[in-house]
Amino acid sequence: MNKHFRTTDRFLTLQRILNDYPDAFEGFTSIITARDTFAGNNERMSELLSFLDRPYTEYHAMKRDSASRLHTSLDNAIGAAISMASDLHDSVMQQNMRNYRASLWHYSYHSLAEIAVRVIDYLNAHLETALLSGITNDEFTELQSLSSAFREIMQSTSYDLSSRKAAHNELRVLAKSNRKLLTDYLDSFVKGRKTAFPAFHNAYMSERKSRRRKKKSVSSVTDSAEITGTVTDSATGLPLANAVINLASPETIVNTDEDGMYALDELEAGTYTVSCHLEGYDVPASVTVTVAAGDSPVVDFALVPAQQAAA
Repeated sequence: MNKHFRTTDRFLTLQRILNDYPDAFEGFTSIITARDTFAGNNERMSELLSFLDRPYTEYHAMKRDSASRLHTSLDNAIGAAISMASDLHDSVMQQNMRNYRASLWHYSYHSLAEIAVRVIDYLNAHLETALLSGITNDEFTELQSLSSAFREIMQSTSYDLSSRKAAHNELRVLAKSNRKLLTDYLDSFVKGRKTAFPAFHNAYMSERKSRRRKKKSVSSVTDSAEITGTVTDSATGLPLANAVINLASPETIVNTDEDGMYALDELEAGTYTVSCHLEGYDVPASVTVTVAAGDSPVVDFALVPAQQAAA
């Protein structure tokens, strides 16, 4: 996120300089189009950043709370189901329910939702017996309500996270488009207006020079590739912030943002090995990927909690 904010801020500074000298553009139709496209991209990037400024934790706080309440209710219901299966001499279902209870110790959100559906279906099929086996009608109704609410929250947060990921990707595309507009149109145009508009030239070029990375040619930037991806918890599906992403050669280290996303940009065409690690999780296998100029392959990691792997 911070990178996107810095990039957009630089673009907006250049846009203000361009807007300060409208006379310099008179008669240059293609350059005006490039300038206006640059401004439109900046407006859209600002909108996306406003959307992403809401921390992802707000999206998932309700999900965690809902899962916790469903877990408690489900644990009680499974106890009643085990007793009911015993009364019905249903040894297979009794063992299934015991397995469900054991799995609650290291559940994923999806498995929690699935177990809830199965337990509810079993209890509902023998409701009169269930009500005599340790669960009240109110408790059963609450379990159904919690299960339904949890599935709705899962769908909602999944959509929200997908939307945030799409926003990140759109930001990168817009930033790449703006860099190309600068190098292909606006830089050379401003240089050509140095004599007629020296103040314009000096302000623009000063801003451009102060932001350019050393030893980066124009062609290396516009033809560069990038590797992007998301790091999530394999059990919960939640994005993991501050996971370390390492590129073996050339050695590059970045961290995932609050949405679990990372970007390794301005890469030359070639083959790269990407690894990931985060304290408290097993280290996943490294991924080798070959990229061509302009490519943007996606390398995602789903990390397994160390305790779950040990179990």
